[in-house]
This record gives sequence, C-alpha cells and structure tokens, in this order.
Amino acid sequence: MVTTAVKRAPKGKTKDYSQVAARIERVAEQSYHYRFLIYGRNKKGKTTFGISAGVDKTLVLDAEKSTKLMRKKNPHVLPVTRWQDLDDFYGFLRTQPHGYEWVVLDNMTRIHNMALKFIVNQQEQRDLNRKPGQVSQPDHGKAGELTKSLINNFEALPMNVVYIAQERMVSLDSGDNDDDDESTYFVPDLPQGARSALNSAADVIGRIYTVKVDIKGQTKTQRRLQIGPHERYDTGYRSEFNPPDMLKNPTIPKLISVLHGEKAA
Repeated sequence: MVTTAVKRAPKGKTKDYSQVAARIERVAEQSYHYRFLIYGRNKKGKTTFGISAGVDKTLVLDAEKSTKLMRKKNPHVLPVTRWQDLDDFYGFLRTQPHGYEWVVLDNMTRIHNMALKFIVNQQEQRDLNRKPGQVSQPDHGKAGELTKSLINNFEALPMNVVYIAQERMVSLDSGDNDDDDESTYFVPDLPQGARSALNSAADVIGRIYTVKVDIKGQTKTQRRLQIGPHERYDTGYRSEFNPPDMLKNPTIPKLISVLHGEKAA
C-alpha cells in the first residue's frame, strides 16, 4: 500500500491562516453579475426581453435566427450555426475588450441540440460501422455534460447573462394530459441534468407569456413574466425582498428593480 506523507507544521508552531482571513468579504461589497433564465412558447417575446437592458451593451448569441427581423432595434448579434462556434465566442468574451455588459444565449434548447449533434458526429467518425444519425443513450449523457460545461463557462464571465429556452410540458403522472390538465407542469425545454444545472445558476427563472387585456376600450396583447413560485410553472427567484409574482410588460431594468425591493417603473 502506498501512503502519502502529509506535511505538518513544526511542533510548537501554528500555521499562518492570515491569507484566508484576508479573503473574507461582505456580500454588499462584492461585485455581482445577474443570471436570468427566461423560457416560454414561440413568439412570446423572449428575445425582446433579452435585449431590453440596452441594445448597445448587449450581445446576442443567436442559435435560432430569432433576431433576423429586428431591423428597427438592430441588436448586436453573433450567429451560432454549430457547437464549435460557442467555444470561440466564449473565448472572445473572456479575453478580448468588447464593451458588452450583457450576453444573451438564444436559445439553450437549440444550443443543446447542437451539442448532441456534435457528439453524434464525433462518434460516427470514430466508428465507421455506426449507422449515420443514430443517437444512443450515452450520446445524450455526453451532450448534457457539454451543455453543463457551457453553463459553467458563462457563469464565470464577468458579465450579466440571459439564458433563453423553449418551453416543455411534462406530465406529473402516466396518464394522457393536455394543456388544461392540472397534472401537467411547464419547464424550460432541456434534459433534466442540464436543466438542473441551469436552474441552479439562475438568479431568476421566469416564464414569459401573453394575455389579451382591455386598454381604454381596445383589446391589446400584453406580455407578462411569471417569476414567483407557481404550482404549474418552473419559476422562482433569489431576493431578500418580496417581488411580485408577475411583471407586466417586463424588461430587464424592471426585473432588477423589483429584485432589489424597488418599485418597478
């Protein structure tokens, strides 16, 4: 049996832990960057919310071409066409001066699918006898680990991050369900492992949706963001205050205000 010797301080002397004490911080003195996870159905305004902190200080990593018709807002965009792009984009944000304060990953559902495709292509190159396009359970596991690594990388960036995802309906029992059945639950559309990692990283998990409202006698569509805990939606927030469960016409500045106990504009 091989043993490893542990170096001990000489007898009679105490190890100096002053460097540890010097690293103690007060939370209010720490620099902080926000992490928001926003999900919902198609065409509900997820990308519009993502750039609401300011177009000139926001960069969109667009894997879904969701910005292609935003000619008037004209956001700053890096098109994501394959998984390898994200490595280069992360390196750019980490090492190069760019002036962006916010980065939007639009969207994580499509990005995870790119990770899965990347894994499958790798396996096909290694095994020439493998059936093209065949996806195995280990492939799903490896793609999930790639997605979690991506989340960890962006978690380390000194920037604010908005993760966008599609919505998935899951069943809480084994029966057949529809949207009106109380046994269904709505979550960001990602595999469970990647979704858990993203939920843990996010300060806010918000579901964006629209409703028809009467405004001065006219029926209009109003965008809303559910952030409070809900029995049918995967939502929640970190805040020592008591934000409202739902924001009308949500924007990033409005969300930050209520997280800090301020009245939303």
